[in-house]
Amino acid sequence: MEKTEPSAVAEDQSAGSRALRHELNIPLRYRLEGQQDWAAGEAINMSESGLLFTSDQLLEINDRVQITFQKIDTPQVKSSTRLARVVRRTLSNWPETRVKFGARFCS
Repeated sequence: MEKTEPSAVAEDQSAGSRALRHELNIPLRYRLEGQQDWAAGEAINMSESGLLFTSDQLLEINDRVQITFQKIDTPQVKSSTRLARVVRRTLSNWPETRVKFGARFCS
């Protein structure tokens, strides 16, 4: 019987409880709740519960953002936006050093 490291088991258990993530790597737009101006970003992956994305703008934990995948030249459709709250902020590894944001969709 093969032995499994305790840390590997813990990782497998925690990964099993997470929502299934879908790789995207597509552009998105977002803005702070209540703001008019949109900022550009890129979706890295998305699940039923949230989104991992990057941006050149710095967001704070608990910031509430509206997110859309519509292009800038497309008229905004209200139903195409999702409200989310920033729950995590990390710096990705070199050579693509950039800030990644984890955002949980609001219900």
